[in-house]
Amino acid sequence: MITISESDNWEICSSSGMKYGQFVDWEKIDPEPAKKYQQILKSSHQQLKTMGREGFWAVPHTLRAKAYYHIIHNINSRAVTPDRDVYYNLAKKLFGEQKVSTHPVPEYMEDGEIPRYCLNKAGMNSVKKILLCLSDYFPDMSYCPILPALVSLILHFSEDEAECFYSVSRLICYKDPNKRYIDQTFLTYHASCMTFGDIANRCCRGIRKLIASSHQNLFEFYSDWIMWIFADLPFTYAIRVLDVYLLEGFKVLFRFVVAPVHVDRHCTSEKLLERAFQIPIATRSELNLLFSANKDALMQKGVSTHQKRQTVEKVDFSNFSSSVVTGTEMRVIWAWIPERFALFSPVRLFHTAEHGRDLSSLYSLVEGHEPVVLIVKTMDEEVFGAFLSTDLIERRNHDSQALTYFGTGECFVFTVSHLHDFASTESWNFRGAVKASRVQHEASRCGGFPSGEPLCLIPLPVLGEGFNPPAEGETKRDLL
Repeated sequence: MITISESDNWEICSSSGMKYGQFVDWEKIDPEPAKKYQQILKSSHQQLKTMGREGFWAVPHTLRAKAYYHIIHNINSRAVTPDRDVYYNLAKKLFGEQKVSTHPVPEYMEDGEIPRYCLNKAGMNSVKKILLCLSDYFPDMSYCPILPALVSLILHFSEDEAECFYSVSRLICYKDPNKRYIDQTFLTYHASCMTFGDIANRCCRGIRKLIASSHQNLFEFYSDWIMWIFADLPFTYAIRVLDVYLLEGFKVLFRFVVAPVHVDRHCTSEKLLERAFQIPIATRSELNLLFSANKDALMQKGVSTHQKRQTVEKVDFSNFSSSVVTGTEMRVIWAWIPERFALFSPVRLFHTAEHGRDLSSLYSLVEGHEPVVLIVKTMDEEVFGAFLSTDLIERRNHDSQALTYFGTGECFVFTVSHLHDFASTESWNFRGAVKASRVQHEASRCGGFPSGEPLCLIPLPVLGEGFNPPAEGETKRDLL
């Protein structure tokens, strides 16, 4: 339950800026913020993005408040945004003249927790009122863990409750799929979690490997990722994230979740921003494609737009049986593949003990399926393999007679060590994929390294080739 309590009189009376200085022209005392604000008003969106990253309006507090007002009110929303009068009417309907009231926690709030930051008791009451009014006005918003923190932060820089309600409503109403702000259903939120998981897999592979090998559910670990920013970061850091989030949308949040892994624990907020924008993540269009693919995969698993939070069944490797890899090793390998594929359990298509060692048999059984994880065990008990993100039959769909690339850019090769229950990967060329021969279809190569391919299968019954990166030289291994 959410309780609206009576505010303490001393808190209201102690608010600075209202009791003192109302007769002062502050621009004459400190003209610099006024000059900066005029510069903000004249700047293009691209210039504002640069200003936000550089902390142009970081001080004083009133300059940031004016900057937020300007930025939010210039967001082009296709939907009609509720104005101040709507808030007053909603507040009157929900709270009336009561100073103390109790209300059910809005459906979109997962646990009812509200970050306090620097708000006093009156401020916390206002946040609760705004959240309840948002729930009443947007009944289709069924899952939105970010909203309590967002309302709390924006209220620090709002003139009153009505302005905060209007500002947050503009973010909710923004419907451009290329630059979204707020996930409003469990389906979209879960798809965003999966997208973050894909990014973490590229930028923090070691951490992901550790989580997977410890038998933790990766999604449960990542499910609070957005709260790592807005609820766990101190206020001075959170508002620097908000500076760029209001201008650049959801994409920047991925940067700030990955960035702490690459900075010292006691770094400044400016250092955090600097490092966040040095991280090479996917482009906005690539992220949108990935988000859409993840959402489609969830819908294939039975998650619908109208469903509330639910448990998405994870892949169980406890009963996994293989003569090549253990269940733990397979769990780690499964943690490396893109999230939309990791939702589904592996199905064995080919095994040399059952289907022989002829590559034509391998192709005949594997073609028509995507993606494919190829795992090879050598006579020396070494295990390595490759993840192929698209159907191998695509190697036949190119007109070029030379070696060509195909795939989604998500392919990688890997090695697994049974002795240390430890796995490692070699990923290459973010935009690279699988290299295959148009002329000799019976030979398949996974490529991307400047001189040679990390994995090549040739049409001999018991021989395969594994190539290390160029600096380590070339090796050949007998395969089982």
